[in-house]
Amino acid sequence: MVPIQIENLFFTYPSRTTPTLNRINIDISAGDFVLLTGPTGCGKTTLLRTINGLIPHASAGTQSGSVTVGNQNVTTQPMSKTCQQVGFLFQNPEYQLFCTTVADEIAFGLENIGVPADAISDRITLALDQVGLKGFEDRLITELSSGEKQRVALASIISMRPKVLLLDEPTSHLDPKATHNILAIVKNLNTEMGVTVVFTTHRVKQVEELCNRVVLMDKGQICLDLPKSSAFQDTKPFLRLGVETPNSDSVKEKQITNFAPSTELGNQLLSLTNIRYRYPESKMDAVKQLNCHISEGEIIAIMGANGSGKTTLLNLMGGLLRPTGGEVSIVGRDSKKLKLKHLAGTVGIVFQNPDLLLQAATVKDEITFGPKNLKLTIEDIQNRVEDAIDVFMLTEFADDVPHSLSRGQRQRTAVAAAASLKPKIFLLDEPTTGQDLQNLHRLMDELCQAIREGNRTLIFATHHRELTEQYADRILLLNNGKLIFDGKPATAFSDKAL
Repeated sequence: MVPIQIENLFFTYPSRTTPTLNRINIDISAGDFVLLTGPTGCGKTTLLRTINGLIPHASAGTQSGSVTVGNQNVTTQPMSKTCQQVGFLFQNPEYQLFCTTVADEIAFGLENIGVPADAISDRITLALDQVGLKGFEDRLITELSSGEKQRVALASIISMRPKVLLLDEPTSHLDPKATHNILAIVKNLNTEMGVTVVFTTHRVKQVEELCNRVVLMDKGQICLDLPKSSAFQDTKPFLRLGVETPNSDSVKEKQITNFAPSTELGNQLLSLTNIRYRYPESKMDAVKQLNCHISEGEIIAIMGANGSGKTTLLNLMGGLLRPTGGEVSIVGRDSKKLKLKHLAGTVGIVFQNPDLLLQAATVKDEITFGPKNLKLTIEDIQNRVEDAIDVFMLTEFADDVPHSLSRGQRQRTAVAAAASLKPKIFLLDEPTTGQDLQNLHRLMDELCQAIREGNRTLIFATHHRELTEQYADRILLLNNGKLIFDGKPATAFSDKAL
């Protein structure tokens, strides 16, 4: 059994003057299941990275203090040894999947730690069985849903039989069913196999029942560390930081009225007529014979299980993909005849992974890039940038390198950069990613208010039912690429057949 001991740990990223970890002291006993939570940017991911050795071995910065796992100093021990004890499941499985097939992916780690060739096949079979993917050995990684990819990544880790499992918001991209599957697997590893678990999340309700210990962080420090039985007796520390508790509503009690559903819609902005889309080399359509029309002033949620076609539909709406069949009309123009540069200022899109958008040296430069390329006046550019920085809570990070920020802060930077263009059509893929409740609701409040006031349109893809109920006045529900419902969220959620 492997305990974790951290003493007087400080860590500062190269572009930052304030430590991301500020005097961390914690002992984690063998077999613990620790729920690690806190507001966006509090240092949760950075702390996990020090435990598995990514910091300092694969990340620049200044570190002091000690981190030991199983009485071995992670800072000085080669990562090749640490990874045999400590498994790390990233928020986005794409970051740790490299091979073509499922079997090759799991075999990759086993080969690198020297597992005998005649034992690898048995370990692959066992790991896939443990994560509920029996028979997936020959499946192509590219054809899997997000939930299946996350389970393959987890299978790759548990096949190496680590004593410690670190999970960085592993369910943030997943639908409810896939989330349930991942949580059940992790709990079984903890209770049946004695694996020590440290699980970071903003969705406390999902994980609270599984853990035996709760750790709350803020501004790089641990501000609460208690057994689960007493951690939530006083919820004030959580509420002060905007962090969910088991008994709190994930939707704000008071509905904002500034963006109440429009009674009169404006001009039609998007028209999708009998569209279908098939990815190259795929045998099935990702979107099938879909029809819908979207007007100015609407706020629309796209929902559906992992792999149902939500992101594909957003990319078709934004002109990033051309339909295999049918027609997508964007502000009256056929998307097949449009170049992406013609859509600048008309369509803004923020991907599920904000790192695909971020390229500038500072947050301010990132937000300035779009308006500057629209050839606006210097005064207009300055006003748009200052407004976006203020509205999306980025003032203290304006001069920071975007990639030095937390996942949630990078997401807000990407949203601010797109919002500064004031697009007629704003497309947002999974806005909840990396956001604590306080930041998520402020982001959506500000965005929806700007959309209403400017008579523009917001379309966001999400698994978050409460977010849809609070902010959307229309829902597009997908199942296996088909649009099975188009109407009011209350109607959709009250229909048990859906």
